[in-house]
Amino acid sequence: MAPMIRTHLCKLLEIEAPILAAPMGFLTGPRLAAAVSNAGGLGIMSFNANPPPVLRNEIRHLRSLTSKPFGVGVLLGGPHLPFSPEAMVDVCLEERVPVLLTFWGDPTPYVARAHAAGVKVMDQVGSVADAQRAARAGG
Repeated sequence: MAPMIRTHLCKLLEIEAPILAAPMGFLTGPRLAAAVSNAGGLGIMSFNANPPPVLRNEIRHLRSLTSKPFGVGVLLGGPHLPFSPEAMVDVCLEERVPVLLTFWGDPTPYVARAHAAGVKVMDQVGSVADAQRAARAGG
């Protein structure tokens, strides 16, 4: 078997391979995220437009399926947000998810709170300006 590729990202996220599962809507739930994490990557579950209590249950279900690091993806903006991003982030921080992945908005208001809770923050970007904003936020 070939040796596993180890990168700075692996060390930072405490994973074995630099592989991340994208939080794809209703496709990336607890089972798929756990499977990726259990295989050595970082499984990132989508919040699936669930209300905060359901998200909390999904996080707990995911945690029951793996002891490895995982993440939860939360949309911060966009045309069809059923719940406030603040409520979704609050659940993630209360549940101490290892990684909070944000997208489609400014992560700045959440980064310090996440870090204080021991949660790493990743921001998915779609432009140079978004990447610069994420870097300034300190994610």
